[in-house]
Amino acid sequence: MSVPLLILVARSETRIQTYREALELRGFACHPVHQLKDLVALTCRHPFHGILLDMPIMTKAAANEKAVVEDIFKALPSAYLNIAPATDAIKLLTAGGSHGTAHSLDEFLSICRGFAPRLVRPNDRVALHLNALLARPGDEDPPEQTVTLNISSQGCFLFSTNPMHQAGQQVTIVFIGLADRTPITATIRWVRPWGSCRHMPGIGVTFEQIAAGQSHQLDELMAPFKSD
Repeated sequence: MSVPLLILVARSETRIQTYREALELRGFACHPVHQLKDLVALTCRHPFHGILLDMPIMTKAAANEKAVVEDIFKALPSAYLNIAPATDAIKLLTAGGSHGTAHSLDEFLSICRGFAPRLVRPNDRVALHLNALLARPGDEDPPEQTVTLNISSQGCFLFSTNPMHQAGQQVTIVFIGLADRTPITATIRWVRPWGSCRHMPGIGVTFEQIAAGQSHQLDELMAPFKSD
């Protein structure tokens, strides 16, 4: 039986070694990378059981760096870790989402062990803030006034504190800044509830029905934020 393989994102070689030793004791192997951007090429070529992120690398990362890899974090089990300076003890800070919730490193590794490793298709997600009206078909309430935190040609992440949103629901989105304000049909893929963690609450959606002109204008708006 092959050893489960995780990606470890950390800059410090000393911290990498601490994590590596802890993982090997638990029957796991890790592939270390030093930057978030390295994840894109790596996860589309090799299947992994999950991702471990050293917290210092996340606190120093720019918003556009985090946006590029956000879909990878949703596709694979992912957890944020830190190391206590006095004892070198590893502490799990956050691990949750569609793959299950964990409160310790061992609980998270149990999730990873049961996860079928997979490739993650790269995307063109960028940090772009577009005002939008969000509604659920058949809902009599007024559309929710919101904004995108990031967006790609396939979908976007929308700020929301509405507790009624659920994965699998269909929604409609009207982007105020587009010339064509025809509602775009989308499906909620994941939900980050308000108060669940120290990150912005909202919903990740994929576009299901979007006009060609709307797609073209979104591409034009995203173009200045894409790296060469």
